[in-house]
Amino acid sequence: MKNLKKILENRKLVREKIPLIHAITNPIAINMVANAILFQGAKAICAEHPKEMEDIVKKSDSLSVNLGNITDSRIESIEKAVKFANEKNIPVIIDLVGIGVSKLRFDFSKKLLENYKFSLIKGNGSEILALSWNESDAKGIDVGDKDRLEGENIKKFIKISQVLSKKYKTTVLITGKTDILLKDDKYFLFENGCDNLSKITATGCMLTGLISTFLSVSNPIDASILALLILEISGEISHTKKPYSFFVNLMDNISEISDEEIIKRAKIMEGNL
Repeated sequence: MKNLKKILENRKLVREKIPLIHAITNPIAINMVANAILFQGAKAICAEHPKEMEDIVKKSDSLSVNLGNITDSRIESIEKAVKFANEKNIPVIIDLVGIGVSKLRFDFSKKLLENYKFSLIKGNGSEILALSWNESDAKGIDVGDKDRLEGENIKKFIKISQVLSKKYKTTVLITGKTDILLKDDKYFLFENGCDNLSKITATGCMLTGLISTFLSVSNPIDASILALLILEISGEISHTKKPYSFFVNLMDNISEISDEEIIKRAKIMEGNL
């Protein structure tokens, strides 16, 4: 298993470097995403006007693009931002929000992936199935019951991830009850988290922002491992039956969770194909 203590050192690197993280995310999630980034010691900017993309991207240390709540203007901005990021060799994450239920988002994601380079592709089970041209049971932006990452589905999704990883020469993250992180022939399974994380909006978007933050100082695998553990273990220790109280506790813990707590609670399995 990867050395968690070494991976956790990236938290310190972010606080020392204070990178600028450009997150083109949906308006529903902007506040939560920006705060999650700020809580790690980085700076956040959620610019999305097409005419300022070149200026913003060239000063940023990483970029994440989110297909949620898509508009004509955001489509234009996302493509421009990704183009400039590739030219500047800035790491880019794409969050495939809703491509299992929207042809517009699906077609746009295909166009981006076929024309530009991404450090990480992220989606839930339904979104990843759609990307791989399989039938998707998406429920809006949420995963459908048939597409959940549990039981025999896990083996299927590992294989699908491998195909996508090799096709697009990137790392793939599928989020769910079990999270699958894969690059080429190596994969990681994560069993942390709690049901409450799926009961409030924007936790997936916050995860994308956290990964992008750590990607500014590390590689996609280490950045994803660290972001997943921070978010999901923070969720575990924020437990309450009151959903908004959970949200407040979650944000506090994302900011304050200790390295020792992460190491103690981490549930990760590593495998090879």
